[in-house]
Amino acid sequence: MTWTTAEIEDIVMKRPRLAVALLQILVQRTIDFTHRIESFSVDNIARRLARSLIRFSERLGTTEQDGSVRMVPFTHELLSQYVGTSREIVTHYMNQFRRQGYLRYSRKGIILYREAFREWLRQNA
Repeated sequence: MTWTTAEIEDIVMKRPRLAVALLQILVQRTIDFTHRIESFSVDNIARRLARSLIRFSERLGTTEQDGSVRMVPFTHELLSQYVGTSREIVTHYMNQFRRQGYLRYSRKGIILYREAFREWLRQNA
């Protein structure tokens, strides 16, 4: 589905709340894109993967009683494409993060210990 500029302008004029919602989405995507570009320029792969997992957990996760965040499973291939590396490298770091206790994962989902990950990012700055 695509809309022309004129169609969008017409809808926005008729529904100002929709205009505000569209603007909020645009701003959020711009912020996310800026963070991602910044991460590509200053972070190593492990940090990019950690930051990406934290972002995904904030948007797609469900907070559990123990403070962990449950997410749907992401393939290592998908994560590798997102952070700009190979699937094998993502698997290496996911296993390392699991051994260190920052996350658990299976085919059923990912459980992320977000605060532990954030602390790891602070310590490894």
